[in-house]
Amino acid sequence: MDRMQTGKFRWFRNQRIQNKIIFVYLPLIVIPLLLLGLFSYNTNTESIVSKTRKNMLDESRLITTRIDTLLVNAESFANIAMLDLNKEVKLKTLELAAKHDGELPISDDHVLRNQIENKLDFAQLIFQDVESAVFVDRNQNVYTTDSKLTAGSEMGLASDMYKTVERSNGIMLWFPMQKRSFWVLDQDKAVLTVGKKILDTETMETLGYLFVNINEKTLSNIYNPVGPVQTAGYYIVDSRGIVISAGDEGRLLKPLESERKREIMAGDTVFQEIRKENGEKVLLTAMPFSHADWKLVDEISLVDLTRETAKVSRIILLVGSLCLLLALLGAIILSGVIAAPIMSLAKHMNRIRDENIDRPVEVRSRDEVGMLGAGLNMMLGRINDLIVKVREEQQQKREYELALIQEQIKPHFFYNTLDLIYVLCKTGENEEAGKATKALADFYRVALSNGKEIITVREELQNLQSYLYIQSARYSDLFDFRINVPAELLNYSIPKLTLQPLVENSIYHGLKEKGSFGHITIEGRKQDETMELVVQDDGVGFLPKQLEWFKKGHESSETFGLKSVDERIRLYFGDRYGIHIHSNRGEGADITVRIPLSRGEQADV
Repeated sequence: MDRMQTGKFRWFRNQRIQNKIIFVYLPLIVIPLLLLGLFSYNTNTESIVSKTRKNMLDESRLITTRIDTLLVNAESFANIAMLDLNKEVKLKTLELAAKHDGELPISDDHVLRNQIENKLDFAQLIFQDVESAVFVDRNQNVYTTDSKLTAGSEMGLASDMYKTVERSNGIMLWFPMQKRSFWVLDQDKAVLTVGKKILDTETMETLGYLFVNINEKTLSNIYNPVGPVQTAGYYIVDSRGIVISAGDEGRLLKPLESERKREIMAGDTVFQEIRKENGEKVLLTAMPFSHADWKLVDEISLVDLTRETAKVSRIILLVGSLCLLLALLGAIILSGVIAAPIMSLAKHMNRIRDENIDRPVEVRSRDEVGMLGAGLNMMLGRINDLIVKVREEQQQKREYELALIQEQIKPHFFYNTLDLIYVLCKTGENEEAGKATKALADFYRVALSNGKEIITVREELQNLQSYLYIQSARYSDLFDFRINVPAELLNYSIPKLTLQPLVENSIYHGLKEKGSFGHITIEGRKQDETMELVVQDDGVGFLPKQLEWFKKGHESSETFGLKSVDERIRLYFGDRYGIHIHSNRGEGADITVRIPLSRGEQADV
């Protein structure tokens, strides 16, 4: 036995190096290839299913939270409307006036109707998730947020829904999702309705009955974009097992199969693999709502989920087979003189991969392998330098981004805007106060942008319009503005808070010092593969010394915002881009922003 093993070893030792490499490579490549083909499918499938489980639960929690918020907003609508209606003195005396005079004069009725419907419209402006609202006073006069809602009012007054609210004690009453022919904007669309008896908060007498509608599409639009591509779609079922909301309208307001209903209603949060009637396996998630007796259900086919895994496994086998052929061919070509140094270099490469790249490769020869080692050392040095440079640039981007955001969230701007809203409210300009409030909210919404650094030109201009609306309301006698940017530029990308600091500089350092009424113009144009946005004003302009400071990179109180924007653009896109200022003292200033045309959230640096 020992002689046989010794003979085989001698035979192997006496083979040429090409044959030795082949004999060694065959088991090293074939066996891992077979194992890879055997285990990759199961491993990838388990990984995908595990990640999908977590994603489904996380996405379901997010969706249920958003829908719960929507339902709370509908109740808040009703509560705000109740408080506003309690302020309406004519509504409280409506029944008495009707008894004595037979009916209200036409002029008084028109004024009362306008006042009540304005209150409903104002509440709807605050809670935009609400599709429509209907208020019925105690004399069964109907007031709506839309004239279409008055259709079928006789049916509404005779309906069980109206009678149920009429018998209630003022609590919120939610009615099931339904399609009906009264007090809706579209009889073919399902709506969810909450009803509330409106009471006089002082005497507890009934003032009327309020019905608030939420369109089913408002619910389904929340979860339609969410989830992996393979998902069959989210849908919501109530305690009766009826589908009350679904992306597929064919399932809407239809009952679940008895088997599926038992699985979904089995517990608080259901997550299991089930087999459908056609034998297909699916992952099913059913998560309850905290606000309503509903469950959000999602189904994902396991076949669809693992289809890409099977494709990847086949690709791995195919690539592995090709690699095997190439390895055999390479083993035949290689010689011992080349193989040994290359293996030594490969060991160094493995060490570099597993350890710090600061440690250079040991070069012991001056042949081709030695040249490769020397070149690798040079490359590692450059990579280290690039890593340091990239980190520094990223840190600078964050610092400029934070500085600009902090500049926009200055307390005095926020307080001044609140003072403006207060003055508008005190002077009875409620509509202007509402617009100012909306502009302030929109301004900070875009300024924060959920952490995004790159937004579209459209969003940047919306942010700028919100800012200019507030400032023009504060300084109505100081300036007006005009925005003229072509539609073809609106979908291109731009770092957020690029234009607003330039406009702020024009207002505070250009027009306020002018002493007379001025103008601000924002224009855009396309120059080859570059976008130019220009902020023009006819204020006092820049001093030559200020322009010189700006060009040399110095900062001052007048140019801090401009310098921050300029540096941030250069960090993102390179030194070819940035801000150019053209100004003569006393003749205004033209500030031009040049950035490359690009789309997407992250621009190329």
